[in-house]
Amino acid sequence: MAYEQRRQERQALVQHLQEQDWDVFGTLKFVNGRTIGRKTANKLLRSYWNKIDRVFFGKAAERQDMRMPRWCFAHEGADSENFHVHFVLKAATPDTEQMCCLLNAVWAQHHAQTAPLAKNWIMSAQDRAAVASYVTHEYWRMGSDTLLDELCWDTGHDNHTTDDNYSQQQAQRIKRAASPLWLRHSQQALDDQKAACEASGDLQMMERG
Repeated sequence: MAYEQRRQERQALVQHLQEQDWDVFGTLKFVNGRTIGRKTANKLLRSYWNKIDRVFFGKAAERQDMRMPRWCFAHEGADSENFHVHFVLKAATPDTEQMCCLLNAVWAQHHAQTAPLAKNWIMSAQDRAAVASYVTHEYWRMGSDTLLDELCWDTGHDNHTTDDNYSQQQAQRIKRAASPLWLRHSQQALDDQKAACEASGDLQMMERG
């Protein structure tokens, strides 16, 4: 009965995700997912997403609750000891690939315990159904604990603006968040991962646990 209930709950969660507007799929890892501990990991993740929101929305992130729509999922790996996080989000800029590189660069520099560029995985979502299934595939074991509610931002508000002055300020914040060198390294990591996916014939669901 418990298995059937979780199957139904997961199915509902997958359906909900597919109804949302997102176009980026990512994996955030730690230097050692076996020793990081959930409390420390969650603290680093909260501070990371707060920083990302400030980069893209400035003071409006706090004053107007302008945050990047995102859904975050804890995974523990096949042996239940390799903690990492998958997420989907709606890009806050028209250049989705640039955003993927920035997200990786900021995470890699965020703390001594956050993983280097090549260990993370952030790219445009090619198959939304497959992504929704993948990010929820540990629901059968973790239940609702896999959904990190405190990190998610599920909103119908439009967080985009065409105001030229706002766009210029955002561009300056992005430059401060990650140097051109870090962005180039992040772009190289992204290119390598895309090439690996293409070589394997699996554009989205290559094993990253």
